[in-house]
Amino acid sequence: MHSAPPVLTTVIVAFVGLITVGRWLFVNDSAVDQLINRASSWNIGSILAYALAAVLGRPEFGQRLFMGVGLLALSSCYGFVALFGGADPKLVRSRQRNYDASAAVVVLIVLVCALAEEAGLRLHSVFDWERVLWAAIGVLITWIGMLLMYACISELRTATTSLREKLTYSALFLVGMYSMACSIYAGLRDVSGVVTGNPGTIWAVGSLLTMTLLAGLLAIPLMRALAVRTGLDRQGRQCRRLHPLWRDLTSVVPGVVLPVGRQSSAERLYRMTVEIGDALLHLRQFAPDTGATHTRTISAYALRIAEAAELKERGTDASTRTMHPRYAIQPPAEDRGTELHNFLALARVWPRARAAATRDRHEL
Repeated sequence: MHSAPPVLTTVIVAFVGLITVGRWLFVNDSAVDQLINRASSWNIGSILAYALAAVLGRPEFGQRLFMGVGLLALSSCYGFVALFGGADPKLVRSRQRNYDASAAVVVLIVLVCALAEEAGLRLHSVFDWERVLWAAIGVLITWIGMLLMYACISELRTATTSLREKLTYSALFLVGMYSMACSIYAGLRDVSGVVTGNPGTIWAVGSLLTMTLLAGLLAIPLMRALAVRTGLDRQGRQCRRLHPLWRDLTSVVPGVVLPVGRQSSAERLYRMTVEIGDALLHLRQFAPDTGATHTRTISAYALRIAEAAELKERGTDASTRTMHPRYAIQPPAEDRGTELHNFLALARVWPRARAAATRDRHEL
C-alpha cells in the first residue's frame, strides 16, 4: 500500500468514496448493488486504516490492517462475481454469510497476530504468517479474476448484448485480467524473497488506476439514478414538455386526475398521458364530430382543443354543442408510443393555441 504516491492515493480514494456514498444512498436496491457497495466500502476502509496507522507512526501495523480489512472487501467481491457468473440469486444471502464468516475468522487471526507483533512478539521469526496470508490472498484474487473474465466472456457472446453493455463487460474483463496478472506477479516476488505486500510503485499505481476505472463503471448507474431523481432522464424531460398541456387540461377536467404517490419518471409520464387522454375524451363533447376524420394541422387541432377547454371552463352546457362547426377532438391512439408522440407534438404548439383561445374569449 505504501508504494503508491500519497497525493494520487488521496485523490482516487476521495473520488471512489464519493461514488460509494452516492451508491449507498441511491443505488442499493438489488443484491448485486449491495455487494458492490459493500466491497467498495471495505476497500476504502482498508486504505484509510493503513493511512491512519501510518500517520501514527505504525506503517507495518497499517499494512497488516490493510490486509485484514481488504479480506472483507474480497469476500463481497467473491459474492458478486459468483452471482454475476450464474450462482443461484435466491441463495445469495446465505451464501454471502458463509463468505463473510470465513473472512471474519481470517481477519481475527490477522488482527491477533498484528497486535502480537506490535507487543513485541516476533511471530514471523517462528512462522512467516504474513507471507502465507499474502499468498492465499493472491490465490483468491486470481480466482476472482478468472471468474470475472469467464462471466464477461459469456455475456459478450450473447447476441442481445448492446454496445454499451459490451463496453462495460470489456472493461470488467480487463479488470479481471489485471487482477490476475498483479496477483501472479506479487506471488513471484514473494517466492523470490521480496518484502510481502509490497508490489512496487508501478503495480500499486496500476491498482489505483484500476480502482478508478471500476469506480467510473459504478458511477454509471449512480448518474442514471440521480438523473431520474432530478427529472433529467428522458422520461423526466418528456414530463416537463407535457406539463403545460397536462396542467391546463386537468384544471378544466379535474375528475381525470389519478391518485398520486411516489413515482418514477416513467410512472409519472404514463400517468400524465392517461390523464391527458381522458381529458381529451371528455372535451370531445364540446367540439363534436362533424364528419371530418383528421385534422389539417397540429396547430388547428390544438386550437380546437383549447377552444373546447375554454367552453368547458365557461360552464357551457355540452348538450348545446351538437352543431358546433369544428372538427372533432380525436381519441388517444391505441398504441402508447404513438400516443406519446402525438401528445408531445401537441404540447409544442399548445401555448400558442391556449393563448389564442383565451384572446378570442376576451374579445367576445
